[in-house]
Amino acid sequence: MEQLIDIGDIARHVGLLALAIVLGASIGLEREKQGKSAGLRTHALVCLGSALFTLVSAEGFGGLGAVARDPARVAAQIVTGVGFLGAGTIMHEGITIRGLTTAASLWTTAGIGMAAGSGMVAGAVSATVLVQLVLVFLIKIEKRFFPHEEAVLRLKAIDRPGLLGEVATEIGRFGMNIVGTEINVDREDATVRIEVNMGHVNAKYVGHSPYAEILQRVLALPGVLRAEVDNW
Repeated sequence: MEQLIDIGDIARHVGLLALAIVLGASIGLEREKQGKSAGLRTHALVCLGSALFTLVSAEGFGGLGAVARDPARVAAQIVTGVGFLGAGTIMHEGITIRGLTTAASLWTTAGIGMAAGSGMVAGAVSATVLVQLVLVFLIKIEKRFFPHEEAVLRLKAIDRPGLLGEVATEIGRFGMNIVGTEINVDREDATVRIEVNMGHVNAKYVGHSPYAEILQRVLALPGVLRAEVDNW
């Protein structure tokens, strides 16, 4: 009697899909720690889905008679589809654009899932390690050797004269330039939302981020309701 279920194939498929979840989640964990919208679960699911589609493309149509399998066709659709998903993580907020790194990590995670689904375990694991190196260590190199990276201060406060000048003064205490500002006034509750792009960090602060101190000083200004700093 012909064996209808190949236990070996089941174990291999489960192993590859589980590997995809682990690898995707390991990348998503770093994004989760950074407070990104696409974090642990999103990356795990993207990697799992890519691995599953790859498995189906390569092995799922064997019993359909004369239908020819073309794994490359499904792979191409995965690349395109994840590109749209990544675009959804890119947000334009005032004078800044956020989410580019997360979009790139999702796109790369899909490739890792495809590698896992096709049985290229060494390639999938190696790519995951390299992605982690890029996300975790290259940002430290950027902050250490390229201190000109811009950070964004966002705050909401009670609208009053002189507030923007006081914020600029606190930023200037640390030798930083203001690259751009955006102000939105809410007439209904008499509040103002201010977004400030902060540029070059003074050389004495290289290796020591002044943003926490700036944030503390801004929050202490009269009328400031909340504030945050991105990209640091």
